[in-house]
Amino acid sequence: MIATAPEVRTGDTGSPRARSSRVHGGGLRLAVTTAVVVAVLAAVAPVLVGSSAPAAAVWWPAAGAALALAARHPARRWWCVAGTLVGTLAASLLPSGAGTTVTFASAQALQCGVGAALITVLGRGEPARLRRGRDAWRLTAGALAGVTAAALLVQLAGDSGAGATYALGQLLGILLVAPLLVLRPSAPAADQRRARAALTEWVLVLALSLGVSAAVFRDGAVGPWSFLVVVPILWGAARLGVARALSCQLVVAVVATGGTATGRGAGTADDVALQALLFTSGAVALVMSLVVRSRERAVVTASRREDVFRRTFDDALLGVALLRLRPDGSAVVARANDRLQSMLGVEVAVGSDWAEQVHPDHRETFVAAAAEMAEEVVAGRPAQWHAELQHGDGEVWLELAASAWPTPGGEGPGEVGAVVQVVDVTQRRLVQRRLREAALHDPLTGLPNRTLLEDRLRHALSAAHRSGDRVALLYCDLDDFKPVNDTGGHAAGDHVLIAVAERLSAAVRPGDTVARIGGDEFAVVCPDLPDEAAAAVVAGRIVEAMAEPFPVAGWEFRVGISVGLAMAGSRTDAARVLQQADAAMYEAKGSGKGRVRSAAPARRTIDLRGTGA
Repeated sequence: MIATAPEVRTGDTGSPRARSSRVHGGGLRLAVTTAVVVAVLAAVAPVLVGSSAPAAAVWWPAAGAALALAARHPARRWWCVAGTLVGTLAASLLPSGAGTTVTFASAQALQCGVGAALITVLGRGEPARLRRGRDAWRLTAGALAGVTAAALLVQLAGDSGAGATYALGQLLGILLVAPLLVLRPSAPAADQRRARAALTEWVLVLALSLGVSAAVFRDGAVGPWSFLVVVPILWGAARLGVARALSCQLVVAVVATGGTATGRGAGTADDVALQALLFTSGAVALVMSLVVRSRERAVVTASRREDVFRRTFDDALLGVALLRLRPDGSAVVARANDRLQSMLGVEVAVGSDWAEQVHPDHRETFVAAAAEMAEEVVAGRPAQWHAELQHGDGEVWLELAASAWPTPGGEGPGEVGAVVQVVDVTQRRLVQRRLREAALHDPLTGLPNRTLLEDRLRHALSAAHRSGDRVALLYCDLDDFKPVNDTGGHAAGDHVLIAVAERLSAAVRPGDTVARIGGDEFAVVCPDLPDEAAAAVVAGRIVEAMAEPFPVAGWEFRVGISVGLAMAGSRTDAARVLQQADAAMYEAKGSGKGRVRSAAPARRTIDLRGTGA
């Protein structure tokens, strides 16, 4: 056995050491990114809001940025926490961040850590992307938990009321910034024209938000007219999506609080009214945009499902129709595919009653089934129906499989929907009928065979038991048939047998059954006879029908017939009757050709068991 050295792959990243190195490297880059972002925003924010104390700012953008980065990277959130702490402390070294303290930096790190941890737990380790309403609830729960923990720390280290002031500014900062950074970038629109139109609309809404905010917050405090800023924000939420709507809200917040730096406008360090306005507009914009986006996704999903259904419905190999079933049994056609109309050969008009497509003999059955299905569905039970019916003119047989379901908002009371799948089974039924005929009829003459003869005999005996009449069985065997095959061949014999079948059928009564048992043997069942004399008359006509020769291909063959007659009462067994008629036929052949013999009512049995002892 030759040992082979394991293959060494350059740059293998599957080892634990490589994975650990990759995690630490990515975490370190994330920590540095977080620290830079937090430091920049912490340095710029006091200038915008005009507050020398970060804990008392109207809104704090760095809080939203830190939490968003941690929520987007749940596996590396603690690197974001470290970056938040370092970035906040670094901002204190800048002239604009002189008011930043160690307590504030610690509160920022605690806020980010607690909030990100709760978001990760609620999302089961999945990154927050703000794609659905539950993502917004995760972000809200994490923000509330983180801000509450940090506010308690600030309250313990500061003056009375410091925690509440801190919490309001942090929550508003998270509301204005975090959703923008958590959102996943949308895919480029396939329709470039619509994309350009949406971009133009966004720019116009941004400009409107900027103009309205500047006009409202330029010189006065927050008042009734301040709510005009909500109009462009709501327009963006309804038309432009989550990110663009929140960007309009961010513009309003910057304009409203930026005036504080110059001593103008509504923004002050303790302006709770301004915070309430920004909270209200921001929450409404976020919720409304998420709802609109959710409904847009629902519309797209429904449209795709409708398209799939339409394609499946229209291109189905089976005939399919949608019906509206009513308690009176009517089935109004709501839709029918081309395959169904091609199958029926007629146009199935929308609004017509499906019962019009059913043969009159089966129409009552269909109407009753439709009414029953409607009642079952209204009662809260599933309803299906399967049957084979004749089409309008009776030439086409259809197999129908229907399933019904409730349709809220139907046009009439108790109306339910149903889908009907239709298959043309005309050929199948024709084949089945031919198979039954082949199994019960002689292929040469078309007469019933022995199996069908015995069945007809049993039915005749059963009817005789009720009526009191008698049944006769005539067992017939052709005389001098062998010379036909010897002279003319089997083809000539077949022609003679066919002619014999025709003569027999013409000689008997309309209700009698003529059967070919095999070879040159035939049998006739004569029901409803008063006595044996009536049966003898039928047998005599059969013998007379064979008196004329049979012309075949230039030959004339004289073929007679011998008949054995057996009378059966109401309690006679069919097999016994056949045996008696067979025995009587052999007696007729033994006594001469063209004879009729009746079966004896009783025969003497000779016991041979004692002979030769």
